[in-house]
Amino acid sequence: MGNHNSFYSENLQEIYKMQMMQWYVGVEKEVQKLGFNVNVRSDHFHKQNFMQLYTIVKPQHEEIVTMSTTESLFATEFENIKRSKKTLDPFKEFYVTTLIQDNDPSLQEFERQVLQQLSTLNGCLLEIFQTFRQTQLPNCSKELDQFIVMFRDSFVQILIHYYDLNLFASLNKCNFLNTSSLQCLVSNMIFNDQVASHVYQIKKLEQIQENEKIHNKLQFLKEKTLADFGISIKYCLDCTTREYIQSKLSSKANTCCQSQQITKKDTFETLIIEDVDSTQLPSRPQAKLLQGTFFLQSPFQNAIEALKLIQFRQTPHHKVKQLVACFRSIYSAIIDYYNQYTKQPSIISTDEMIPIFHYVLCKSSLQNPYTHFEIMQKYLGNLDGLEGFYLAIMEAVFNIV
Repeated sequence: MGNHNSFYSENLQEIYKMQMMQWYVGVEKEVQKLGFNVNVRSDHFHKQNFMQLYTIVKPQHEEIVTMSTTESLFATEFENIKRSKKTLDPFKEFYVTTLIQDNDPSLQEFERQVLQQLSTLNGCLLEIFQTFRQTQLPNCSKELDQFIVMFRDSFVQILIHYYDLNLFASLNKCNFLNTSSLQCLVSNMIFNDQVASHVYQIKKLEQIQENEKIHNKLQFLKEKTLADFGISIKYCLDCTTREYIQSKLSSKANTCCQSQQITKKDTFETLIIEDVDSTQLPSRPQAKLLQGTFFLQSPFQNAIEALKLIQFRQTPHHKVKQLVACFRSIYSAIIDYYNQYTKQPSIISTDEMIPIFHYVLCKSSLQNPYTHFEIMQKYLGNLDGLEGFYLAIMEAVFNIV
């Protein structure tokens, strides 16, 4: 730690001298590609900005442990959620790839300081961004996508050249500071109220047919039960799931423990509908009939509420963070249900997840779902990670409906 700080104090000036001779070459190339008239070499803030970034040093204790990208997300998801966050947070790798205008609590102080510096614009960086803001946005979805994505990717390269971010990431071992995370950073800088509203309105108008088709099919399924969506009895989280678990427990030798577990009631079950006169049921607005069981609410209610919030998130990356929250709620509901019987759920497959998300989407009444999906898909950049899997499931559900 001490040697690291000593290296910085002694060599920071030398690092800047080497970088200042070439930083503007890469920046000018990207500015020309955008067609902007900005005098890059007259930037008097460059040295100050460069020094401020390089004085941010990563403490040794802030080493980040993330899930290996070679692991199967669906094969490890249950295990990841059950593990302590002190040893592994499977969503850490995702959350650090967003600009944290909303003070994301998953960020550590070093990461927060780096992203804050990169998103603080002055000098030629500010002039480039202001030129983008003053440019008339296209009124065609395809041209709009091309324009925003081109600026996003160019500004990412501008930041890389301006700060020599490859060197900074290497010195501090910043696994989170890569092209994908910078795309997230710049996208969130781009999507202010004006841009977000313009993109949404243009896409919504062009996608009326797609959204109406999805809406009509989902409306038809509105009163259907969990089983009607083809959800496996293992994941309906009602009396059928209880019976499934009990059948597994009955094979265990310890009948005493089994008896105690079987008598434990479901979290969501209050009355079996066949045992009561439905006319005598108390009036509860939230009460729903699901799979022959009287529930106070759906077992996936938290996921439904999380999905609803996508329409209130402004940037593509905050929308997809909400989508991730929805799937986390699905996994958590299943794990919590099985924990009542001290039983571990089997690994959920993609084919088993699709009908569950189909049900959650139907019950959420999300407005213009295809438009929100396309905003996430078009502007996310790298779709190889967690968000890519969940967007693929969302698209598969659209193909069903």
